[in-house]
Amino acid sequence: MIVFEPSAEIAAWVGARIGVEFHPPYTALAHVDRGRIIAGFVFNAWTEHDIEISLAADRLSLTLMRAVYDYVVRQLGCRRATARTRADNSDAQRLLERLGAQPEGRQRGYFGDCDALLYAIMKEDFPYGLHAKGSEGA
Repeated sequence: MIVFEPSAEIAAWVGARIGVEFHPPYTALAHVDRGRIIAGFVFNAWTEHDIEISLAADRLSLTLMRAVYDYVVRQLGCRRATARTRADNSDAQRLLERLGAQPEGRQRGYFGDCDALLYAIMKEDFPYGLHAKGSEGA
């Protein structure tokens, strides 16, 4: 089941996994399976055309990825999403690239002990959006 509430619990779950603490305002989206969160997104720093996203997941589902696209593109009207990951987290980097993200830069010392890599996902590159196979008319 895809849920937006309780957003503080979702943000805490994501934050604990990626080593950050979120402070409102933000929105959150999670996939809950058998009563536990298996994947979560936190959305903050919305600038009309862009939203910053943070992600943690035990596994990702097509349903969740389509819900993320719907929220970011259709509901918020964003053309892109921005994500950061630790420079030493190659698993997260591969996941972002599978989601259509392109690297845009490096932020030195962003995580204190580690640099951050900055990625952007453009709506036309997101594999689970309107341009994806099987999504026509969605």
